[in-house]
Amino acid sequence: MTDTNDLTPLQEVDSDIAAKIAELEESFGGVPCFSLLIGDRSIDRGLVDEVFDDLRKRFGQRPEHDKLVVLLESSGGDINAAYNISQLLRRYGKERLEIVIPRWAKSAATLLACSGDVIKLLACSGDVIKMTPVSELGPVDPQITELNPLEDRLERFSPLDIESTLELIRSEYAEGNKEMADALLQRLQFPMTLGSFKKTLDLSKQYLRALLSTRMLRGRTDEAQEAARLLTEGYSNHGYCINLAECQKIGLEAVEIEEPQLGMVWEIHDLSSRRLELKREMQIRDKLEELHPNLLDDLSPEEGE
Repeated sequence: MTDTNDLTPLQEVDSDIAAKIAELEESFGGVPCFSLLIGDRSIDRGLVDEVFDDLRKRFGQRPEHDKLVVLLESSGGDINAAYNISQLLRRYGKERLEIVIPRWAKSAATLLACSGDVIKLLACSGDVIKMTPVSELGPVDPQITELNPLEDRLERFSPLDIESTLELIRSEYAEGNKEMADALLQRLQFPMTLGSFKKTLDLSKQYLRALLSTRMLRGRTDEAQEAARLLTEGYSNHGYCINLAECQKIGLEAVEIEEPQLGMVWEIHDLSSRRLELKREMQIRDKLEELHPNLLDDLSPEEGE
């Protein structure tokens, strides 16, 4: 048996997280729980590979369980990678997939949440979303970063902004402000590029509709289509807080997770936040040692002081 005094702070946190997840699984009647508490790390192709590896290590090539609970916390990332992961999770939760969201699952993570059967505010990839009182999802309009060639700087925007800009230009022309309208028009990207940006919004909507109509809102095609539209086009700001009440308002199967599971989930959330903080500190330390090999030794107190 390993002496806890021999463990690093990161190993201690990992051990505590594993113990709490085991406790949560027991409260779910033995249903396995899979952690996707990744914080600000982006959902990308690399994460798809990691999730696949982790699922295979734990469950093998053929899933032993038809039910799965996923703990999800993410600021978002690539919409295609999120959709890929959602399909993976469904393979390991064929009968029942519950997404639990302790704090937030924004942007592409909201799409991932919609793949299940219920959101316990959780997320949309499952059959139900289970949420805590402070859980939130977010709009799924893609965020695009492009170089503005006129000003030689990066700009970040949503495809929804394109239509707003075009409407403003049309309005300026209609009111006789041709110079203003022309100036705005000159700032726009090449028309074909604008068209490709708008297509990314259609892609998000298509993914959401496909996920919702096949699990959470199965047999309710119109409701799935409307929920997908609202999640991509229904909010004026990408950071909008879609809480439990808002999830239910737009038709998602979202419920509040109750005690004692609420307490367990929040403890796992706190431990995972601590783990991410330790990882960041380790990365900073490694970078400092790489750039200045003797710096940390020089900053350490002398023995006996």
